[in-house]
Amino acid sequence: MRLPVLLLDLDGVLVKDKALNPFEDTVGFLQSIRTLGIPFRVVSNNSTRPPDKLLEELGKKGVELKKEEFISPLSILGDYLRAQGIKRVFFIGMPVVEEYIRTLGFEVAQDYMVDTVVIGQDRNLDFNKLKIATSAVFLKGAKLIPINLSRIVKDDDGLYFPGAGSIAMAIAHACKYDKALPNLGKPSEEFIRYALEGLRGSEVYLVSDDIYTDLVGAKELGIKTVFMTTGKYKKEELSKANFTPDLVFDSLSELLDYLYKAVSS
Repeated sequence: MRLPVLLLDLDGVLVKDKALNPFEDTVGFLQSIRTLGIPFRVVSNNSTRPPDKLLEELGKKGVELKKEEFISPLSILGDYLRAQGIKRVFFIGMPVVEEYIRTLGFEVAQDYMVDTVVIGQDRNLDFNKLKIATSAVFLKGAKLIPINLSRIVKDDDGLYFPGAGSIAMAIAHACKYDKALPNLGKPSEEFIRYALEGLRGSEVYLVSDDIYTDLVGAKELGIKTVFMTTGKYKKEELSKANFTPDLVFDSLSELLDYLYKAVSS
């Protein structure tokens, strides 16, 4: 029996919106792959909540995940900042994540005299935050560290807004910042390596609705790509992106049918 390893995106694959409401077949899908013995991790670039908070909220929606089954960029942020010698941070993002960064042992300042600017998704982003962040990089030489390199994010009303990666790139452009922006989220090599720790299988599949942020990068790493049409992009976007995934499915139930056949062959 050949067992694939699944890296399952959260938004647009297991849940349908920012309120973490699961698709109708999500719970059954997770139960089935556990029964089949298929190793998996749920991987998310979500930068609005710490991992334990997300797991708690998912559990309330009926999606039960163990701590080790879920990975987000915030899972590795602390180790990354410590390795960079960071102590004082200016943060663009949600208050609950700001508090989480403090619990990791870092000082979160409200001025530009910092070692780094950490950027997550911020639904209260304003001129003052952008001014402090830009000044930190331009005047103080602070490092720019986006929590992920997401380019664009779909909101619950069907409209779109720039992801953390786009905000970081805008500040980098303004400051002529010449260092490479790190990618702590999927599908960076560091993130994927962290997510696969302890998992064994024949091939790794990244299952995602995001062609640009996830699947293109995964293919470059030699990972099998599974495009789900249940999220922000439809099939027509594949031709616009000039990208051909290994597999395309319109639901988790379709993916499960494929997996049943794969593990029994």
